Amino acid sequence: MNKLLRSLPLKPSALAAILALAVGLGGPLPAAGQQGAAAAPPAASTRETLDQLRKDARADPQRTARALAALHPERMNADDRATWVRLSREAALRNGDLATLQALKDQPDPFALLPLSRLLLVNAHLNEADLPAARAELDRVGPLAGLNTRDQRRYWALRARLGQLEGLPGEELEALERIIDELAHWPSADCQSCHNDPKAPAAVPLLEIADTWYGRRFVALMKARGAAGDVRLLAQQRLLNRPDDIHARIVLGYALLAEGRPDEAARSWAVVPWLATPGRPGGPVRMMFAWP
Repeated sequence: MNKLLRSLPLKPSALAAILALAVGLGGPLPAAGQQGAAAAPPAASTRETLDQLRKDARADPQRTARALAALHPERMNADDRATWVRLSREAALRNGDLATLQALKDQPDPFALLPLSRLLLVNAHLNEADLPAARAELDRVGPLAGLNTRDQRRYWALRARLGQLEGLPGEELEALERIIDELAHWPSADCQSCHNDPKAPAAVPLLEIADTWYGRRFVALMKARGAAGDVRLLAQQRLLNRPDDIHARIVLGYALLAEGRPDEAARSWAVVPWLATPGRPGGPVRMMFAWP
């Protein structure tokens, strides 16, 4: 894909925007758990056991620690193993067990507190207009592959805000594209575990993408760089080859907005049944708000 882009006779400003677009126009991302050898199936009661231990953890941390130590994390799936690590750390801290804390130091946990604390600190530095401190802390967050989807999304949101404040449109554009690339995964279990309606778990709530801060910034940067037409043509070409390319369809809508063609953008997005469009009925999205 990048080779094709390099062959296009585009002015540098347009090419930079489309190169960022290419990050998301590749093939579909592998689903979690599809890479590598298949793990041994966990015991049927693992999730229930961990949930019960979480409820009882504060009442008797020593008993909780013994119960966790009796489990076999190597037999658990990745989500349950991370939960086991998190509960074991909490129990060790409450019991003053330094040896266990040290033994668990390098165990992976997508919801670990340290990277989350750094993301919150970056936000605090931005609010105080301390951009150098915000960038230094953002660089300390660590490998994104080890973070949960929410915190990865927060990282790119902070990077986009920082790029805008520092006057670095190329960096802002890359961060925005990373956010937009995730939109195509909206119906996935990973997204819906947080955002669907618990009373109707099978129904995918409508996702608003037109009137969002990242959408508005993406459109504004395309306009500023004069790249909307080139991005539209590239997205349209992808859709000719792959009509089910949701990401290309989403980007096409943004390019049409940048060209001042909102009705055509709405028609492009209306093809996707879970995107919010004028007049389409649908329920509210749970736990969705602008951050930072």
